[in-house]
Amino acid sequence: MVVSFLMGLIEATKSANTLLKNFFRLSPAFCFADGLASLALRRQGMKLGSGSDSIEILDWNVTGASICYLAFESIIYFLLAIGIEHIPNHSLNLSVIKEWWYHLFLIGHESSQSYSQPLLGSSCDDSLISHEDVDVVAERHRIVNGDADNNIIYLYNLRKVYPAVGKQAAKVAVRSLTFGVEEGECFGFLGTNGAGKTTTLSMLTGEEYPTGGTAYVFSNDIKCHPKAVRRHIGYCPQFDALLEFLSVREHLELYARIKDVPEIRISDVVNEKLTEFDLWKYAENPSYTLSGGNKRKLSVAIAMIGDPPIVILDEPSTGMDPIAKRFMWDVISRLSTRQGKTAVILTTHSMNEAQALCTRIGIMGAGQLKCIGSPQHLKTRFGNHLELEVKPKETRSTEVDSLCRIIQETLIDFPSHTRNILSDLEICIGGGGIILSDHVSEISLTREMIPLATRLLGKEESIQTLLSSQPITYGVFGEQLSEQLIRDGSIPLRIFCEWWLAKEKFSLIDSFIHSSFPGATFHGCNGLSVKYQLPYGEGSSLADIFGHLEHNREELGIQEYSISQSTLETIFNHLAANQ
Repeated sequence: MVVSFLMGLIEATKSANTLLKNFFRLSPAFCFADGLASLALRRQGMKLGSGSDSIEILDWNVTGASICYLAFESIIYFLLAIGIEHIPNHSLNLSVIKEWWYHLFLIGHESSQSYSQPLLGSSCDDSLISHEDVDVVAERHRIVNGDADNNIIYLYNLRKVYPAVGKQAAKVAVRSLTFGVEEGECFGFLGTNGAGKTTTLSMLTGEEYPTGGTAYVFSNDIKCHPKAVRRHIGYCPQFDALLEFLSVREHLELYARIKDVPEIRISDVVNEKLTEFDLWKYAENPSYTLSGGNKRKLSVAIAMIGDPPIVILDEPSTGMDPIAKRFMWDVISRLSTRQGKTAVILTTHSMNEAQALCTRIGIMGAGQLKCIGSPQHLKTRFGNHLELEVKPKETRSTEVDSLCRIIQETLIDFPSHTRNILSDLEICIGGGGIILSDHVSEISLTREMIPLATRLLGKEESIQTLLSSQPITYGVFGEQLSEQLIRDGSIPLRIFCEWWLAKEKFSLIDSFIHSSFPGATFHGCNGLSVKYQLPYGEGSSLADIFGHLEHNREELGIQEYSISQSTLETIFNHLAANQ
């Protein structure tokens, strides 16, 4: 409009402006602005709708052309908008056009090969299958062979490649992903950051377009029928997508209308979700005033409005306190496994959450599925060891007092040429002999005194870690003693004796574990209990391990112990480390 206005003021460009206006008027905004500008430039006092003036105002070069163009465009553009809405989404998708452009012109031969096959959408890389886990291969064969009829959603060789940008090479975010989810199943979709989880969910919801392969939701292809797919999906994104100044109730009412809930039922549906998610007290509050946990509750409630048969929850419990998190678990469990009508795809970094909710779990790494199966199946397959935690009996006060007395007597009876370094021991001469001080709490052992005591106890070598400022083998308590010895130059005798007795008990248990269970590995000590990983296979049974520990329990001074399978967290960390 500005260009046309300036060209109309200059004599040399007036004729060119008249010609160009015929193209400029293809824009409704230009027609509207040009008509108003033409009216403003008419001479003052002109009456609209009377006499010859009205004819002049409606002249083609004044407002007539703009009005005609607007009338014509209002019909054509409306029909064009309707047509675009009904054309398959992938046909005019900008990301697809960009991918084709990079494929044809900008990506080298090697990258082109990675694009060419997935774009056909019919097969996956054979070399990838050869390195897949047996359960992942079995799941792929189940889908490919048409045995997924009872799955309301399944992915078929789904692939996503982000084109190269500048010097950054093309990135394969998702590699030939194939699995299915049944009705009433809660599928845990786990993986480290950058594993490809959110990209996969974005493709399922239509936010991203697949580079290759596809997915089916109630037999609707996500590439050809994205709108039909979205009608079946409720989605809770990783980051809350809320409108700041809408209240909780207004959010639920808005999405109830978007999801085509009948007007007569909207009030009941909203009240039901407010009750189900314990949001009644915040119903009239704007969303920006909610805490992080309540925002996540609202996001999950929005995803479940309209009772969609598929609910995708991307880390729904992030930012929640333990009580709210447990409440959310109950809601999700009731929705999927208990009612048995909804399929839930859940991503989370909490292994406890996955254990509590998921009937089946798939762990992703580097864009591909590393393993799939029920939580118990994964523990059995990948947990080739048992986790043993042993807590020894607490050290009695009489034991500590006895050891303090022994150390005092040992140091006092030591040859006279070493007594000059024992200045910290409080002794008094009386009755013709040496009488020990009763104030044990006031006695401290210096760095030079500690080896003297342990040498006579016959275990001088076991004290070297304390004297060399290295972390003690058994617990943070030993580390604290080492730090105190460096800082103060001495350790109170009673505290040293407590540590020594605890260390002896841990040493006895450690020797027993390593001699009884070859291959056992030490996995840390918190000062109260010690953890080991025991090899578990055909040559050992859980009953034998329990029996052996129970038989030697009193001799080793074990107060309590527990044996369990590998946790999901251990398996997850192992797979993530090998990514």
